[in-house]
Amino acid sequence: MKRLLLLVSVFISVGGIFAAEKKPNVLFIIMEGTHWNVFGSYGNPICKTPNIDKLAQSGVVFERAFCQGSACNATRTSFINGLRPATTRVWHNGQRIRDVLPEGIRGMPELFKEAGYTTIDIGKFYHSTNFAPKQTAVFDIIEHQSRPEGWQGRPPILNFPPAQPDWNKKAKSRKKGEPQTDQARSHWYSDSYGDSGLEPEQESDRRAARIAVALLEEFANNKKEDKKPFFLVLGQGKPHTPYLSPTKFATFYDPEKIPAPPAQFDTLKDFPYVVRATVGGPDIFTQTPSTLQEAKEAIAAYYGCVTFVDENLGLVFDTLEKTGLDKDTFVVLIGDHGVHLGDHNIWSKYTLLEGTHHAPLIVRVPGAKENGKRTKELVEFVDLLPTFIDYCGLKDPGNLEGISFRPLLEKDVTTSWKTAVFLTDHDFGHAVRTSKYRYVEFGENARWVANGLKAALYDIEKDPEEVVNLINDPAYDTVKNELADLLHKGWKAALPPNYGK
Repeated sequence: MKRLLLLVSVFISVGGIFAAEKKPNVLFIIMEGTHWNVFGSYGNPICKTPNIDKLAQSGVVFERAFCQGSACNATRTSFINGLRPATTRVWHNGQRIRDVLPEGIRGMPELFKEAGYTTIDIGKFYHSTNFAPKQTAVFDIIEHQSRPEGWQGRPPILNFPPAQPDWNKKAKSRKKGEPQTDQARSHWYSDSYGDSGLEPEQESDRRAARIAVALLEEFANNKKEDKKPFFLVLGQGKPHTPYLSPTKFATFYDPEKIPAPPAQFDTLKDFPYVVRATVGGPDIFTQTPSTLQEAKEAIAAYYGCVTFVDENLGLVFDTLEKTGLDKDTFVVLIGDHGVHLGDHNIWSKYTLLEGTHHAPLIVRVPGAKENGKRTKELVEFVDLLPTFIDYCGLKDPGNLEGISFRPLLEKDVTTSWKTAVFLTDHDFGHAVRTSKYRYVEFGENARWVANGLKAALYDIEKDPEEVVNLINDPAYDTVKNELADLLHKGWKAALPPNYGK
C-alpha cells in the first residue's frame, strides 16, 4: 500500500530521527477501558496522574484519537494488525481470533520480530492467549500471562507469592455476600468497586510494572554486542471493571466531591440508547442503573484505579530515565477503548457515542519536533502500526487500513489531515466522526435502540456531551446527507488530500 510521503527531507528514511544504524526501542503501554479525558494532561481537574502527565509534557498528546471497535477483542485485534474490524472479522469479545482472523495477516509481533527486535509481552495484549495462541507464541518473552502450548521461551524474570483478596470484607458490592451461582458471582464481582483487599505490591498491575522494570534494567546492562532493540508491550488491567484498588487509592477521592455525570438522562432529546440507560449495564451496575450516590462512588473508585496505574507507570518511566533508555525509546500510551462513566445514565462500553470510542493516546518519540505539544487532528488506533513501520524500519505488509501519523509528530503537514474517523459496534451499527459531528447508523440488531430511531446525529462542536440528537432536525438535513454519504464511502474517502502522492 502506498504510504503517506510528508516527511522532512533531513530525516533518514528508515531510522527517522534515530541514527540510521540504530532502530528505536518501543515501549507500548495499554491501559484497559480508559476514559479519554481522565488524565490531568487531558484536562481532568480531579484525577491525579503526575507520571502520565510528565510523559505528556515530553511527548505529543492526541486529543482526538479513536479506536475502531467498542469491545476489547475488536479494538485490540484491529490496532495490532493495522486493519479494521470488517477485515479482521473480529467484532466482539466472544470470538476467538484463531477461528476468524484471515490467514496470512501479520501484525505487530510478527513485523517487529522480522525486523530484528526482541519482542516482549507483559500482561494482556491480545484479548487472551487462548484466543490467539499462534500470534502470542511469536513473542520472545511472555510474562505475567499464560503461555501458548509448546512455547519455548525463558522462565519468568520475577516470581511472586500468591495474593488472595478478602472480597467479602473489603470490596464494596451492590449485592451483599458472595452469590453461589457462577453467573451471579460474575455480576457481583463486576459490580464491585472500592478497596481491593490487596496491598499495592500484591496487585497484578503493580507486578506487571515490576517485571517491566526488571527487564528494562536487564536490557540496559546487556553487553553492546548483545544489544537488540526491543518491542515491549506492558498491559495494565485497570481501570477496567471491577473498579477495585488498594486502600490508599480506593479512599483517595471523596465521592462527595465528584460532580454528577454529564448528560443526565432527563435532559436528553431523541436519545437512541433508552433501553441501555434504564436497565443494567454489561460490566458494572449490571442489575439496575446506578443512583447518583452510587455513580459518584464508582467514579471515585475509577479515579483511584487510574491513579494506581499512574504510580505503576511512574516506576517504569523512572527506570527508563535512570538507565538512559529513554533517549532511544519510542513510548506510546493508549487506553484500548473508552468507557461511559455514568454519562447518559450509561456505564462501560458498547455504544456508538463519544464515550466508547474516544480514548487517550500519548506518543513520545525522542527528539520529535512536536514533543510537548497537543494536536486536535483526527487519528485512529488503526494508524498505530503504520506509524511504527515508519519509525522502526518494519516491513510494510501492504494491506494496512490506516496511515502513519508521523507527520503530526514532526509538524510536516502541508495541507489538511484526514477529515473523519470510522467506528463500529458491528451489528449494532456504524459511525463516522468528523471534527464537528458524529453520525451513526444503527444496524438491524441494535437492541439498545429505542423509539424506532434508525440513526443519530450530534453536533460535537456545539454539544460535546451529546445531549441533543439532531437526526430529525431539518436544519441539519444537508449535514446528515453528507455524513451518510461519507460513512458509506468508507475510510479511504477521508484520507488527506495528498495521501499517496
